[in-house]
Amino acid sequence: FCENNFIFIYKVLSYLYKNMKKKINRRNFIKKASIPVLGAAALSSFNVHASTITELNMVTSWPENFPGIGLGANRLAQRIENLSNKRIKVNVYSAGELVPPFGVFDAVSSGTADLYHSAEFYWGGKNKAYPFFAAVPFGMTAEEFNSWIYSGNGQSLWDELGSNFNIKHFLVGNTGSTLFGWFKNELNSLEDVSKLKIRSPGMGGDLLKTMGATSINIPGGEILQSLASGAIDAADWSNPVMDLAFGFYKVTNYCYYPDFKKPTVSISLGMNLDKWNSFDNEAKSIIEYACQSENQEMLSDFMYKEVVAIEKLRSLGVEFRQLPNDIVIEAKKNINGVLDNYTDTSLGKKIRDDYFQFLGLRTSYKDFDISNYLNFRKI
Repeated sequence: FCENNFIFIYKVLSYLYKNMKKKINRRNFIKKASIPVLGAAALSSFNVHASTITELNMVTSWPENFPGIGLGANRLAQRIENLSNKRIKVNVYSAGELVPPFGVFDAVSSGTADLYHSAEFYWGGKNKAYPFFAAVPFGMTAEEFNSWIYSGNGQSLWDELGSNFNIKHFLVGNTGSTLFGWFKNELNSLEDVSKLKIRSPGMGGDLLKTMGATSINIPGGEILQSLASGAIDAADWSNPVMDLAFGFYKVTNYCYYPDFKKPTVSISLGMNLDKWNSFDNEAKSIIEYACQSENQEMLSDFMYKEVVAIEKLRSLGVEFRQLPNDIVIEAKKNINGVLDNYTDTSLGKKIRDDYFQFLGLRTSYKDFDISNYLNFRKI
């Protein structure tokens, strides 16, 4: 009799949940985000062999199905679901669908969302050290950054930083080499930089400010409109693949390269730390492996597509120009002062010191690294 009652109650609760789920909107998401399909999943550690299913809500800083990083969020969600044998289901929400593009950090920190997919240079207002885990002017390449995170002290320092905000961090992608930016007017000298009103986030934007530019940070989905309206007269975003997708060529006249402000941009997954700690080791390993796998696929995908994107942009009449040397020299002169502003805490200093110690090791290897081989290929 008791068993029959239990089965009946279980069916009623399952039915009510399924109907409630259909009615979820933005308001009750904020109140009740991260509800598992079966309540028991919230009461014990996750086990991929159990019959329960856990739903995780991922909020992103990207437009829906945006090429590259947006699709990377979708791939990651599918990977986690497949590797967990469908015991973990990840619901992906694009920028603004549930929270604003720059609201994803707070949503995950507070537990109103489980995961965010974004870039860490947006969180300098939370802690100035965060941009070290996205892009540093004259900093690491994608491969070097991967090595620092996976084999060096990068991940442990990132975890220490995130623990202050109840967040566990993962590396889930990289743009590869980026373009310096899209400009309505020619950029021939330092004087031209001082006249700019440019969308450029993080350390790179602050570095441009030392040369007189007005740097602002707006979400990627608002850049094209801001360029078209004249609210800004230049913008940096990412690599050729994503810049082509956003259509910046339609409202600008010049594209400059390469980018010293953010030579590459690492993409991150932030997970609510309480949620992460509720999983057992097997589930944690599944999530870690899915993140590492997506990190490699995103970089490979961009490398495969970027040449085609450049040729397409050229066919559309884009005028590519190499950045004048005097701008690069001035930026290199000013970079240390900018970086000092990002190390206002003992942890920030520790992160900066370790980042550049690792970069120094790589620099000492310059006679043997891939750059010399690439020079051979030009012969």
